[in-house]
Amino acid sequence: MGSFDPGKLDLGPVLSRMPTSYEAPPVSGADERSKALLKGQTLAPNENIAGYVQAPPLMLTTMASIDAFTNPTYLPPNLLSTSGVDTNTHPISAIRVRVAGVTGIDPVSRERVRVVARRLEALGLRVDITVGSSPAPVRTTLPAGSLGRPELALAENWTKKGVAVEIVKAVDTKSVALFGLILLVCALTVVNAASAAVRARRTELGVLASIGWSPPRLAGMVLAELALIGVVAGTAGAVLSFPVAWVSGLDISPARAALAIPAATGLAILAGIIPAVRAARADPGAAVRPAIASTRRARPVRGVFSLAVTNLRRVPARSLLGAASLAVGVAALAVLAGITLAFQGAVTGTLLGDAVTVQVRGVDVAAVVAMVALGIFSVADVVYLNLKERAAEFATLRAIGWGEGPLSRLVAYEGLLIGLAGSLVGAGAGLGVVRLLGAPITPTLLAAFAAAAVVGTLSAAAATLAPTLALRRLPTTEVIAEE
Repeated sequence: MGSFDPGKLDLGPVLSRMPTSYEAPPVSGADERSKALLKGQTLAPNENIAGYVQAPPLMLTTMASIDAFTNPTYLPPNLLSTSGVDTNTHPISAIRVRVAGVTGIDPVSRERVRVVARRLEALGLRVDITVGSSPAPVRTTLPAGSLGRPELALAENWTKKGVAVEIVKAVDTKSVALFGLILLVCALTVVNAASAAVRARRTELGVLASIGWSPPRLAGMVLAELALIGVVAGTAGAVLSFPVAWVSGLDISPARAALAIPAATGLAILAGIIPAVRAARADPGAAVRPAIASTRRARPVRGVFSLAVTNLRRVPARSLLGAASLAVGVAALAVLAGITLAFQGAVTGTLLGDAVTVQVRGVDVAAVVAMVALGIFSVADVVYLNLKERAAEFATLRAIGWGEGPLSRLVAYEGLLIGLAGSLVGAGAGLGVVRLLGAPITPTLLAAFAAAAVVGTLSAAAATLAPTLALRRLPTTEVIAEE
């Protein structure tokens, strides 16, 4: 004989713990009336072995003593039956099976559990897969008892199966979506840069076309250059993934890290299709034709801001790509803020869901910050490319008396306009997404989206600092002489 201490049992993590028959689960009052009737305590079991809260077992035994429970001498037939099943011939109500080799909810472990479950079902048994389960708060009503117990509103935890698997799938989908948006922003940036390169090499491409280069060959040259850049970027990403994984506490295999190389190469080639098509249409006459504007009535420019608007309208595709890159990042930021405010950032309904949500929030924030940073970089890239192509114009303005102040404001206005357009579109798109998720539109939510738009706009304006410094170093005399 010995004593049994249920407190020494390893029941697993609290967030995924399954109920046992070794101790009564806590059942508390769900409203003030029930709490007062229970005197602030939990509902305790009584002498009724079929009561709502069952008492812990008075005895633990082995399978060798099963004969005592099937012998009518010791246990009258159907004494413990609650479902019409003869407990003397079917004394076992449930069996817990632990599958060997299961280390979590990874695909291999889930497949091992599934195979064992199918074998048990083939024997005519009812199988409940409890791996990845979690307690879920439930409110129930216990009717009044026949001996004077009043009706009670109770709060307790019921087991919800498959919570961890659902959360992992949701997190995987969300992560794929976020990192897919990062790749989209990268692709937009590559398209912008490649288009600017093709535009700047108009004369070079015209010369190649005039000496017999075919359109497919011109397009292939541009794609080959972008593919090489993609290989270099992918290699750098693969190498950097190891220290990043080490700092983040993650485990990454060399094979998975090597996937960055073909991914970056494919992304660069895909983003370079439009610039390559433009290169294939190179005009041989561009090699000798001077870059003059078409004859049409010019609109008057009444100030620095008006000139900035005119400059952006001269390259609408580039300006729109820069705004779109920032819009994606601001939209993701707005959605993250909206979900956090509207739903408290939680997968509601289970303890495990609440905990996992808190743990993955850092990854979400990191992805959103990366997207916003890439969007800001794209805006700075657009402004810099505009500055580089219009170097002669800036040099001329400086030569006729424009000071550094108006020139710097001109560059800042261009970045501010792109940032404002992208931020407003992104905040509006984020508001639409959160509204589709069922979040109520509150003043706090609107303020959060407005703040996201302001952050995006001001960040884009601040990103023009580097192009402004480059403008100050512009050699006016040399640029005018070359022109």
